[in-house]
Amino acid sequence: MTDKTITDKSRTPKGFKLSPGNFALNALKGAVIAIGAVLPGISGGALCVIMGIYSRVMSLLAHPFKEIKLQWKFFVPIIVGFALGTILSSKLVGAFMERYETPALFLFIGLIVGTLPSLIKEAQLKGRTIASWISLVVACALMLSWMIPMAMSGGAKIQPNLFWWCICGVLWGLGIVVPGMSPSNIMLFLGIASPMYTAIGNFDLTVIIPMGLSLLLTILALSKGVGFLLEKFYSIFMHAVIGVVLASTIVILPPVKLLIDTEYSFKTGAIDWLIYILCFGAGIGAAFLLNLIQKPENETTPTEENKESLAEN
Repeated sequence: MTDKTITDKSRTPKGFKLSPGNFALNALKGAVIAIGAVLPGISGGALCVIMGIYSRVMSLLAHPFKEIKLQWKFFVPIIVGFALGTILSSKLVGAFMERYETPALFLFIGLIVGTLPSLIKEAQLKGRTIASWISLVVACALMLSWMIPMAMSGGAKIQPNLFWWCICGVLWGLGIVVPGMSPSNIMLFLGIASPMYTAIGNFDLTVIIPMGLSLLLTILALSKGVGFLLEKFYSIFMHAVIGVVLASTIVILPPVKLLIDTEYSFKTGAIDWLIYILCFGAGIGAAFLLNLIQKPENETTPTEENKESLAEN
């Protein structure tokens, strides 16, 4: 097979048809990936690997117009499933946070802590230098330098509006294009995560539209830049990501929030702490299982050089 014989059909996995069964299967994959986009600490990218579609998704993000034209049969059900999964999981997470805020925080922190070992391992795939450690410390310090003063001044209680919904979209876009990034941490710190989840779960278009547009614009604007940084400065960039994750996790820890935010409080009875510990452990356990079943990415990226192998997948 030569480049001249490549057709739109060949860019779709061999034998893939938009039958009800295939549509449902790919929609389910999209819904599962949406859970990773919604929950703090779970990487949507890791779930893409597990679902076996990581390379194609990355190619879609790098060349959205080209790839959606060539692989639309493959991506349409995934996009539909992702949209439905985002709405349903947001509704559940929003309700959980509204009723059980502190246990939810400990669960999410457990998820984040549980994924840190794999993130650290991924960050050193191309070695680790002094510059890598410096980038980690600097990124962590820069994040804390504005987050702690903001919390102490009472500024970490954002009143949702159009501007902040757009910021949420930007953060979510960063979480998609930057490996290991958990933007939900920052949303939790700003106090905007719960109303965001509730609004998405209720299909509030005044929230979904500005968030969605900001998300798409962020992906289109930054995907190639992030790709360049990963190619040229992989270790430094990934260690900076770890620094951001560490800082944004530290400031949402309830005991830390109690110290830096005079208006914050949470229950500290023996039963309450038992519940917190169980939630934290459940988060770590879920992250461990996710890491356990995650397989190395074996797909080839659909570029001009490997169209033939992709057509045979």
